Amino acid sequence: MPTEPNRAMNNSIPQTHRIILPPNDLGYSYDPHVEAGLHGAIKLSPKVLRHCQCGGKSPFMIIDPLRGEPVWCPCYPFRRKKYRIDKYIQKSGIPAPFRFKFARDFKEQYDDGQPIPGARLLKSYFSTLVDNINSKKTSIKGFYLWGAPGRGKTFFAYILLNELIFRFVRSGKFIALSKSFHELRHTFDEGSETQGQAMPMIEMLSNVPFLVIDDFGVQRNTEWEMEILYNLIDARYANRRLTFVTTNQKVDDLKDLAQGRIYSRLLEMSHIIHVTGHDFRELGNPEAKWIEPR
Repeated sequence: MPTEPNRAMNNSIPQTHRIILPPNDLGYSYDPHVEAGLHGAIKLSPKVLRHCQCGGKSPFMIIDPLRGEPVWCPCYPFRRKKYRIDKYIQKSGIPAPFRFKFARDFKEQYDDGQPIPGARLLKSYFSTLVDNINSKKTSIKGFYLWGAPGRGKTFFAYILLNELIFRFVRSGKFIALSKSFHELRHTFDEGSETQGQAMPMIEMLSNVPFLVIDDFGVQRNTEWEMEILYNLIDARYANRRLTFVTTNQKVDDLKDLAQGRIYSRLLEMSHIIHVTGHDFRELGNPEAKWIEPR
């Protein structure tokens, strides 16, 4: 991973040097061409590169001809975003093969050319979500994605989390619920490398801007697990943090959990989406086949 551009220096970018981008240009894009490893690379957009005066050399500074002082190159904010996106996606919990998978990787057609309704809904949902975040709406909903195993729910969640981190340069986390409970229990083991870290872990999950909870419903529903799960959902509900759930259970099946408190919060903070269709594992195809709203 590249070194983060220096944040300690106070030099600002002069107003005259700042880059005004056209709509739909983030200043960077993802090139899927793989030169080494599993992934491609985030690259600066042509307009940003045209304004770059530092040649991409750290610390990405130039001499301001008007003041005669070192200032950040106009490309600096975008180079810093590149670094942060890489860092956030690497630490998101998304398995390596599914990092940097985006909406374009979600097929729109079956092999016979027939359209897949799920792809349209994904793009429609994401477009609405982006508009709501950009307009700073205060009541943006996540989703509760349910259906039989193998329908592409987790793949859908990978794509959405990648997209959100990439577009908004905010951190996100993907957790498998049973594994997370195991890790939390391990923090109470004497001599564990994570001993005493339960509260920081829970606080991080409560506050991360984007959270995917995968395989909701596989927990053992012990009193301890229910308390942890309720506190997590309640904290994210209270702070309006975007939360996305994948599960094999209908949302109505949660009515008895924590006296219905988890159910009521998820119902208010989520779009309920039912995934149906073929088991992609039987078809050898890692994309959801049908996605329809409740």
